[in-house]
Amino acid sequence: MLGRVTHRLTSLAMCFALACDGAAPLDAGAVEDAGADAGLDTDAAPDAATSCAASAGAPLPEGLEVIAYHDGAGVATLDGQSWAVTSGGREHRLAEARAFEQARFAIDRPTRVHGFRVRWAIPTGTPPDALLEAGLYRDFGHNGFDMWRRAPYFAGTRCAGELDADGWVTYALDAPVTITQPGLVYVGHERAGEGSPSWYLDGSTDAPDGSCERFADCRASLNLPDLERMQYDGLSLAIPFDYLVELLVERTGAPPETTYFAPVPGLAAGSRVAFGDFDADGWDDFVTTGPRLYRNRRDGTFEDVTAASGIAALGASGDGVWGDYDNDGCLDLFVFAESMTERDRLLRSACDGTFVDVTEAAGIADATLREACGAVPEVRAPAAAAAWADFDGDGWLDLYVANFICWETGAGYVDHVWHNRGDGTFRDLVGQHGFDATRFTSRGVSAIDADRDGDVDLLVTRYRLQRNEYLENQGDGRFLARGAERGLAGVEARGYFGHTIGAAWGDLDNDGDFDCVQANLAHPRFFHFSDRTQVLLQDATGRFADNAGDWEALDLVAANGLRFSETHSVPALADFDRDGILDLVISAVYDGRPTEYYRGRGDGTFALDVLGAGLTETNGWGVALSDWDHDGDVDVAMRTLFTNRIESAGHWLSVRVIGNVAANRAAIGATVAVTAGGLTRLRHVQGGTGQGGQDSMYLHFGLGDAASVSAIEVTFPGGARVTYAGPLEADQHLWLLEDGAVHAGWSPP
Repeated sequence: MLGRVTHRLTSLAMCFALACDGAAPLDAGAVEDAGADAGLDTDAAPDAATSCAASAGAPLPEGLEVIAYHDGAGVATLDGQSWAVTSGGREHRLAEARAFEQARFAIDRPTRVHGFRVRWAIPTGTPPDALLEAGLYRDFGHNGFDMWRRAPYFAGTRCAGELDADGWVTYALDAPVTITQPGLVYVGHERAGEGSPSWYLDGSTDAPDGSCERFADCRASLNLPDLERMQYDGLSLAIPFDYLVELLVERTGAPPETTYFAPVPGLAAGSRVAFGDFDADGWDDFVTTGPRLYRNRRDGTFEDVTAASGIAALGASGDGVWGDYDNDGCLDLFVFAESMTERDRLLRSACDGTFVDVTEAAGIADATLREACGAVPEVRAPAAAAAWADFDGDGWLDLYVANFICWETGAGYVDHVWHNRGDGTFRDLVGQHGFDATRFTSRGVSAIDADRDGDVDLLVTRYRLQRNEYLENQGDGRFLARGAERGLAGVEARGYFGHTIGAAWGDLDNDGDFDCVQANLAHPRFFHFSDRTQVLLQDATGRFADNAGDWEALDLVAANGLRFSETHSVPALADFDRDGILDLVISAVYDGRPTEYYRGRGDGTFALDVLGAGLTETNGWGVALSDWDHDGDVDVAMRTLFTNRIESAGHWLSVRVIGNVAANRAAIGATVAVTAGGLTRLRHVQGGTGQGGQDSMYLHFGLGDAASVSAIEVTFPGGARVTYAGPLEADQHLWLLEDGAVHAGWSPP
């Protein structure tokens, strides 16, 4: 299929007629070869040279590099092609449509763009002084086929009479454009319709089947502004042939020899990763999609122990989150399945490295629903995420399961909420205590004491342009829905919100309260009403406000420093460089969509640093964080595991909290406040992140210049506050027990 379908929820039929099973051949006979004089009416404008002199542009420097993807031969243009697209119930011939022809270029290092060359096809009778306008444009969301037309880097004209003998003309920018971070730029122009000046296409394609399904295969695209007017920019689609367009650049820097993060060779993870020390040896292990379980060898490598642990024989399928639901000091695993046929399972640790399936005995039910989803006549609710939390502060971990969607119908499912009775069994709280029994398309859930009142609140992120829900704990296990009131529901426009996938919590401005980052998948076609990724800062009243500003007015870079990306998936916060300020990683879904890395500035804003980061994973999906090698900095997992090798003089502290009085043993839901150098920094113990993964329970604090810690305060679920007096040396790991004891070193007490 030549039309690129950017999301399975699209309502458009974007398939070229006659080309649904492969690339439609170009009709080379549709145009004549256009040399410098081909088709020009030389009598129409005798003063063409004079009237077009101003369009020549600045002189180009010598030795520019040419970036080009075409095969060198101009075969045809859109004129006369039989290609058509079905939209709005009608078939539209692309040859007749007004369209923006767009050529995409990938920039992978610091680059200065000086100009571009285009091979034009000029219709017969065109006067020599006819203006041929083209421009250099910003990328619109990194989807591969949309440029931001509203604010070009450069727009200029050349005359039809200026084409060389082969039909090429060069555009020199008025001033060079410097690109400092990897990304995309476009060269584009507006084609008025059939019989108007247009660009040549070559005759070969990199797409094996002409489908444009793979991001790298198709670099040319069309935007049809007069189709699908309900969309922000009309209809866009990729095409499998390349325009004869070339970018003229000067490389101003090379990719760094050493990046901040380096991939671990030979070790791949799935779309979700959850870190947890399942064998209680002081070193983080992890579980990933399958589930597959990897034990930390304590030397920076991991061993697959899926079979040895017994997990493989239990028949569980999906992803997992860790929690010690029976308070025996050994982490248990809840496996949730984003599947219509596989059920969720609870696996209890036997405290010897093996697990037992206790789903039935615990009363965890993922009942078969008497409804159809596509070819599946009876389905189980597909779970996209889960999180452990002690809802009522009784010292026993409860469980929230976020159920997702039937793609064929768009229907959502009721979430599961399991209350731990303390005897190894659970009861479902849906429809009680403030837990809604309405069907939603929930995508993630995260539990945190967001208001720091001693009990655990819940944020449920939702998809399909639905509002997110923030459930505020009333202190007795009852919850009130206060997403809109607190500013965490998203921004409503035309009755829609966003496609929120993951969320991350942290004190971004070091003011003593938790802020929130919500990653939204935001299609350019819904740009006018769908939420973009939000950085939500909490104020003194407990309300959260986005600091993005006007994305459109700021040309797709928010006031907080984030750039617009169509498929943001999961954010993760950590002080990767140990300067005392939280940094941000955001993964992206879909082929070819890059991971973004932002350095925190300490005021809730960020600086993009993709070039230095080296987080090369595309379609990364989930993100999870851990200092798995105990070198004092935070490493990253997302399909690929990356070790942190940032050179930093900043100090650090690692903390593991243990409940041994009234709180749950794993202390999930606890808030830890570390004061050093006159500044207090916050972290919390996760029972699952906002999209089915889980960061380490070993909490990492970057301390900047502070070589010691003056005090630590831990608020345990249930409200108990325990202070651990300083001074305590930095650059070490501490175990903090609820009874006030402190144990130093990585070995468990």
